[in-house]
Amino acid sequence: MRSPLTTKRLLLFLWVAFVMRGLWYSLAMPVWEGYDEPYHFAYLQQLAAGKGLPVGAAVVSLEVQHSLHLLPLAWELHLQHLPPPLITYDSFWRLPATDRELLILGVRRLSPGEGNEPATEWIPNYEFQQMPLYYWLFWIPMRLMGRASLLTRVIALRILSVLLASAAVPLAYKVVRQVLGEEGKALGATALLVLLPELMVDLARVGNESLALVLMTIALVYALKTVEQPERWSAWIALGLALGLGLLTKAYFLVTLPALVLIALYLIWTSLSTHGWKRQTIGVTLRSCAAVGIILAVAGRWYWHVHLVTGSWSGQIDDVAVHSVSFAQKLAAIPQVNWKSGAISVLLSHIWFGGWSFLRLPLAWYLLTAVPIAVAVAGVVVGWMRERAAPKPDSKLPQIFVLGAFYVCFWVGLAYHVLIIFVNTGVSASTGWYLYCLVVAELVLLVWGLEAFFQTKFLLLALCLEVAVMDLYGMHALMLPYYVGLSAHMGKQVPTALASTLSHLPTVFPRLAINKPDWLSTPVLVTLWFLYLAATLGSLVICAISNGLSRSENRIG
Repeated sequence: MRSPLTTKRLLLFLWVAFVMRGLWYSLAMPVWEGYDEPYHFAYLQQLAAGKGLPVGAAVVSLEVQHSLHLLPLAWELHLQHLPPPLITYDSFWRLPATDRELLILGVRRLSPGEGNEPATEWIPNYEFQQMPLYYWLFWIPMRLMGRASLLTRVIALRILSVLLASAAVPLAYKVVRQVLGEEGKALGATALLVLLPELMVDLARVGNESLALVLMTIALVYALKTVEQPERWSAWIALGLALGLGLLTKAYFLVTLPALVLIALYLIWTSLSTHGWKRQTIGVTLRSCAAVGIILAVAGRWYWHVHLVTGSWSGQIDDVAVHSVSFAQKLAAIPQVNWKSGAISVLLSHIWFGGWSFLRLPLAWYLLTAVPIAVAVAGVVVGWMRERAAPKPDSKLPQIFVLGAFYVCFWVGLAYHVLIIFVNTGVSASTGWYLYCLVVAELVLLVWGLEAFFQTKFLLLALCLEVAVMDLYGMHALMLPYYVGLSAHMGKQVPTALASTLSHLPTVFPRLAINKPDWLSTPVLVTLWFLYLAATLGSLVICAISNGLSRSENRIG
């Protein structure tokens, strides 16, 4: 059996690989290419300027306003009816070189002092709806960088977000080890986490998803402890604290409240056939109520304020817009929703979406990824029924129930999001990158579900290989060529251009350095690209090593 020291070294490598890959995404993606990034940034600017939290009438800063007219923008921003002039990546690279240089120079001449002034044009900051914890934490580095250029501040905040999110790597290993048991599986699943491309797109931006990922994963650690040792007060208290802080980070943590109730009811139900069930029932009830009490103490006042001001508990824009629509009327709209469209929008943007330009892989990639997902969903059901029919002494059903409760409740929340967006706009869609806060639970359920039908010998290695190829292909065939002008929209889609990228590498990196801080030069980008490739390939090697470790553990067992 491999020594604990070796396992720690492998896990440390995966942690470093996560950071390296996240840094590459942070530095390669153009400024404002991250989802909603200029608005998150403007939120931080308002706090750093000492103006308090933004409210419904808030606009972005004057600096962000000017940058939106100077920087090449993601395609989605082009469709948001912002005041002109607007320049997409497509049009930016078609400009004469002298015109491009004027725009680049204009970005570098932006005054940091304009970050303290409101925009003179009507560009509302719709991210005022966000919960405040991330911004309370990150306004400190924002203020410390007050004299730095816009480009430096954006890149620095992205890097800090990735470093914060990297704490999820050892936490993920801990969760997988708790549920799946084997050290090799835990390392393999953690390698899979590191390789996920859309996770990096989601985290490598100025935004609160990084903090949400860490807090949700901490919550999973302690939720698992509550079913393993339900008599431990510390686990329930820590769970309540993690969920309370999560609620101050993202409103979608509201879905964890019914998950907490389901966990408590499950523990009560499973104790009914045991001796002393009354005492256990009372104990679980008291401890779960204590967890809820902590959640209310941490976040209750904030949500009460949100409800008083907006009429909605979440404060989310679409939810606020339809707050006067009764719950019965919302339910009556369910048959009118195009649920197929809603599910596809979530899955596409969860599997691979190339930033705010909404680049998409060819359909075959999504179908290839959807197959193991569908099989895993069926496998979770089959595996649950098998273990219920023939209980094992070391059954993992309680842990699977915990992860499943969180995950199913989140999907119910996404379905509600599709519903209120439809009621408000007539569009049946939602955003699948939100699911990445529960990516650790998702990976455990994926592996456990697939194990119902397949031997685990090469399962994780095959998954890691598929994801790594998708990551490398998406980066080099879609993202890089589009960002540097080697491809452009043809209708609503951007065609893949892998050959163009590989044959124009001497052009790619200098163009990628445009509209980036001075220190982010072409040689630095080339070095980071090699580190990104090494981290990606190294994570595959760790997965292969973990596969061998899993087999040796099985033989010993």
